[in-house]
Amino acid sequence: DLDVLHVHYAVPHATAALLARQMRPETMRPAVVTTLHGTDTTLLGKDPHYMPIIKHSMEHSDGVTTVSKSLKAQTIETFDVKHPIEVIYNFYDPAPVKRSKREVRQELGIADTDVMLLHMSNLRPVKRFGDVLKAFSRLKKSEAVKLVVLAGAEPDAYFRKVRDLGIEDRVIFRRNIVEIDDYLNACDLGIYASEQESFGLSILETMCYGHPVVATNAGGIPEVIVDGETGLLVDVGDIEAMAQSIQTLVDDAILRHEMGQNGAERAAAYFSGSPIRDQYLKLYYKMCEQYV
Repeated sequence: DLDVLHVHYAVPHATAALLARQMRPETMRPAVVTTLHGTDTTLLGKDPHYMPIIKHSMEHSDGVTTVSKSLKAQTIETFDVKHPIEVIYNFYDPAPVKRSKREVRQELGIADTDVMLLHMSNLRPVKRFGDVLKAFSRLKKSEAVKLVVLAGAEPDAYFRKVRDLGIEDRVIFRRNIVEIDDYLNACDLGIYASEQESFGLSILETMCYGHPVVATNAGGIPEVIVDGETGLLVDVGDIEAMAQSIQTLVDDAILRHEMGQNGAERAAAYFSGSPIRDQYLKLYYKMCEQYV
């Protein structure tokens, strides 16, 4: 007796939802809402074997959403899709922290007076984590700046690069961390160098805790960060510009605080659970009306 099936990713979930709907009596078929994420368009959409079924799944869904305007434009260009697409952003509501900022820093061996940079990703090539390390290695007064990496994949491949850059005593890796909010609360600044992001959820998570972000001007990132207000944007691959932007925020605690507060306010206003929930509910009711 479902009214709506809301599925994330065209393959396999939207495809499966459309097949499941066909198994129901015609008067009992739920509406299907499909939310596209980056891999649907930027990865699988480029595969000629997947492209037809992704396009079919979109065009036969009752509603289609993307998590950014950038991804919507890419999707239309990639698939030449005529189905209306609505942009509904990702959201994040911070969880209560379980450990204090000081406790987390003590565990990491970071002093209260140090500046703690944070990078969270699966370390895939598209994240360009090597650029983060290179930019970090160029900072001045670097002994008081530490980089914490919450890695969603095995970071062994980067250990040699860290040693070659001479920063092994200032880069701290943690893997498979569940309580990311504790680390977000403890950091001072987020660093992201992706060449493509459909949205940039790690960036939003960092902003939610009142910290500015230095990131690349790619994909949906500039829809999350307001350059010069909630963080600083640089071109993809511009290591020097990234290093200079990080240095600016490392050196200016007042600016870090102001941008961080601006970011937290923006996150609460545009990317928290309540407004995003309301947008989805509005879409659900609209889709259901088609079956009345």
